[in-house]
Amino acid sequence: MNSVVRNINIFLFRIRYQGIRLWLHCGRTFDYILEFLIRLWLLKGDSLHDFVNKSQPFLQQQKQAVIDRSKERTVIIFTFRTLHFLDWFAPIHLALDRLYPEKFEVFYINFATTLHRIGAGFEYLNYHRQVEERLLLLGVSPLFHFSHQELAAYSSFPEAEVHLTCESIRQETFAATERIYLPHYALPKAIDIVLPENIRFNHVFLPTRPPYTYQQLNQKFPEHVTVHSVGYPKLHAAHNNVRCFPGEELPVIIYAPSLEIKLLFDALDKGLLEIFKRLTQYLFVIKLHPSLASRRHYVTSFISRQLKDAENISFNDLAGIQELVEESSIMITDFGSVGGEYRMGFNRRVICLKVPTEYEGGADLLFRDDFADAVCDVEELEETIESVLIRGKLSETELRKMREQVLSFPDAADEEAARTINQICSGA
Repeated sequence: MNSVVRNINIFLFRIRYQGIRLWLHCGRTFDYILEFLIRLWLLKGDSLHDFVNKSQPFLQQQKQAVIDRSKERTVIIFTFRTLHFLDWFAPIHLALDRLYPEKFEVFYINFATTLHRIGAGFEYLNYHRQVEERLLLLGVSPLFHFSHQELAAYSSFPEAEVHLTCESIRQETFAATERIYLPHYALPKAIDIVLPENIRFNHVFLPTRPPYTYQQLNQKFPEHVTVHSVGYPKLHAAHNNVRCFPGEELPVIIYAPSLEIKLLFDALDKGLLEIFKRLTQYLFVIKLHPSLASRRHYVTSFISRQLKDAENISFNDLAGIQELVEESSIMITDFGSVGGEYRMGFNRRVICLKVPTEYEGGADLLFRDDFADAVCDVEELEETIESVLIRGKLSETELRKMREQVLSFPDAADEEAARTINQICSGA
């Protein structure tokens, strides 16, 4: 009888999700129509982004001054589409400025308009604002930030000597000869057997050492690529401490599932949210993967609505993991790199939910097997949380030993990456 009731609840749960998804889809279709009419009638065919740029001549003048100044310096560009990739590169940029004052000029070029879920309309304006807010938080001036479509509005934009990226961007055609792949995770998954084949690069900044890296690098390093052991620069990104439960003294637990939405819904079907609601002796922060947390993914709005009456659960889709750490005690995750980043970077403990066998075999789950503080099913969370919380934070000895065993460079990775870029530019 219990299984019948549970199956009915799962069915109703999925129906609610599809209903919310349909409602949001209709709303976004209306937005697209409105945006098209505004461009046609009011902007005379210009994109909203172009219109906003043209309306800020003083900002354009400031950016042109930065471009002109760069002619006396070595130019580095970082290309990206996804907002959270800034956290991986900004610490390196700041380290370059500290170690080599006035030697380098760094530009951030976004290709977000090439993403269907963003485009060049209202959604891009929101994205552009979020990028510049993120840069300010990280300690970088937004004057160094350009859309790839915006570059044509400026004269004599310099050729870059070094290009860095975290992702494949098909539309990117810069001519830099030194091209660096900066992995946006510390621990590759089972599908990441070899280095990416859809990104052009001749250098890799390796965050973790074998065997906690690409399986390809456990045997040999590729001949056409120089691999640099620089550690994980993201751990040095500047951040604010966000408090989701100000004034509360109860333990705060982060739930940070991977990008795999199937695993997220499996956990929800097993009653994850009901368990969280029942455990009122704890406070929970649900932090989805940044790509799932995008306004364009329906699951964000769906989960938010499921939590509207839960006083001990907060849904946060804006802050990074590093911003939530200070308030938290432990993390619950499934697979991927976030558990390793949390444990290695911030000496907190991690509970990993069991996953199907097809997710096994990567560096992320090797790290889990070696370092996770518990591995359990959803139904076992209550007793598992209690047993892990009792253990407190990692000791300095535990933290140091883990970092030395896993990270390719366990100390100041941002400065090691900056020194490596300087060596690349010097031909050393």
